Amino acid sequence: MGARKNSRTGQETRDRIIDAALETVRSEGLVGTSARVIARTGGFNQALVFYHFGSIEDLLLAALELANERRMTRFRERLLAVDSLQGLVDVAVDLHSTDGDADHPALAAIVAGWSCNGDVGPRILDILRPWDELVADALRRSLAGTPFGHLIPTEDLAHGISALFLGIELLSRLDRDDKRTQSLFMSLSGSASLAGPVLESLVASRSSE
Repeated sequence: MGARKNSRTGQETRDRIIDAALETVRSEGLVGTSARVIARTGGFNQALVFYHFGSIEDLLLAALELANERRMTRFRERLLAVDSLQGLVDVAVDLHSTDGDADHPALAAIVAGWSCNGDVGPRILDILRPWDELVADALRRSLAGTPFGHLIPTEDLAHGISALFLGIELLSRLDRDDKRTQSLFMSLSGSASLAGPVLESLVASRSSE
């Protein structure tokens, strides 16, 4: 019983530190994030940061993983239901909207700040990789029954789409006006709307053969 309680308490402390780290990145930016500032934000001794995570780097990766998982939880069901290119664009538009998404600023800041670190980069990719799998599944459903379903390497295309979206997210932090991003999404939506009838006709023609 005692060991179970200690384990639960330890996890609660880790969660508290991660939440404080995310709040600190949101309010201070990555440059202003340190163990001292995180501890002040969370109201605990900064020694706990190193006791539970070993380094600020590992803490921020844990924070990135949690923020990413919470975001995926919000959109996983919608992505699993996508069966058209327009549906995929619609999800991307909603993902870009940060209304009610308190994790988004911290997530983008951590990815942008640590991506140039050769040791951390692969770990960031591993955390974000599940998005590739969800997008690839959506593409397979969208292209099912068409010649493109066999011709297009969906895993590669999914990675490209995820990379494009991540780039848009990072650049939009520099362009607060966001008009160019909104224009891009409108163009993508228009292209997806045009592609939809073409794919449907291809499916129909193959079915009648």
